[in-house]
Amino acid sequence: MVNYMKRIIPILFLLLLVPRANACFFPQDTYAVEVELSNYNLEPLFHMRNIIIEGDKVIYRSHYDSRLIVMIWNDSKLHVRIQIPTEFKSEKIYVNEFTAIIPIEIILEKAEAKGWNIEGYHFYKDNVSVFAFPESGKECKTDADCKIQGCSGELCVSKNETVFSTCIYKEWYKCLKLTTCGCYNGYCTWKPTKPFIECLKNHNVSIENIVGVRTHVRIEVKGKLTNQTLKEISELFGCNTSRKFREITREAIVPKIDPKELNASIAISEELKWLRSIGVIKINDNDIREISNIARWGYAGYNARIGFYDGKWKPYFNASNATLVRCIGTNFREYEEKLPKDPPSKGTCGIGLLALISLIVALGGRRREDTDDILGGGGFTSDKGKSC
Repeated sequence: MVNYMKRIIPILFLLLLVPRANACFFPQDTYAVEVELSNYNLEPLFHMRNIIIEGDKVIYRSHYDSRLIVMIWNDSKLHVRIQIPTEFKSEKIYVNEFTAIIPIEIILEKAEAKGWNIEGYHFYKDNVSVFAFPESGKECKTDADCKIQGCSGELCVSKNETVFSTCIYKEWYKCLKLTTCGCYNGYCTWKPTKPFIECLKNHNVSIENIVGVRTHVRIEVKGKLTNQTLKEISELFGCNTSRKFREITREAIVPKIDPKELNASIAISEELKWLRSIGVIKINDNDIREISNIARWGYAGYNARIGFYDGKWKPYFNASNATLVRCIGTNFREYEEKLPKDPPSKGTCGIGLLALISLIVALGGRRREDTDDILGGGGFTSDKGKSC
């Protein structure tokens, strides 16, 4: 038992030093903007008044608008998040859930063309929000589990199936040269390549009847459920879309300030410039400009935070190697009630030291000489041994 404890205690200690990841979608993400950065050193923040330390986060009022909350934490990279304060309120909504036999890529393409706001697998317009996730089938794991059948080679089925078709040639079969039969999200189907989809459209063939993949859809409508709303939904998912909406009352998270009154681009730009001015981050004007140009409320959280991906600043869901999460978290805290009324200003060494000690304790009591590993990153570290 003693030997076991000797082995496990160092492991538990190391776990305390690992920053916690918020790998879920939180409702508050809709009312926040967040960017992750590489070159940083948090120590200058601890010489500021009007900051608080909660767990692994440094929190203070925004320099753009003191009603907004700024949260900063280290999660392998530095995260700078500006949050519109939120609260719980009861609201009535209409909900509809169903499985659409259509690739999610096609749904998102239609939504974008019709002016919907898209954030990963979540898109919205006016009073309608849609959450769509690809469903995984069990027909196949690789393309080798699928085969082509039919008189004209027009069917893509599981290798264990034997399927016959009427030997009547149709013009759209020419489109099959633009795709391949294989495993797509666990289903044996013709791959929904863009040229293939365009070809089907040109032959007036319904995609749903050819590309046999499924997408789980949840639609939420706030306020009135009008014929115009139903028309918008039908345009996305087809005329046969279920219209069985049910009315529910729920406790929802809503912003305390109307997001239309606030400019996410200016908010993140001013905060990054201030953090640069006190030596917390190293970032040039061009990068700040590019970040602010794409910043918007809702670009926050695991799926949508802004970062440098594929050689440019973009939300994570647009990165080529993005792995989006489906879980929805509920315990995101804003700490508004604990914050001083004003943004940070330069304080005394004593205040900074107390804040630094608080963070060290929160992260597991790491020794003072090791704090650079927690607070610094990306080759930009703090000076050690500097006296007050």
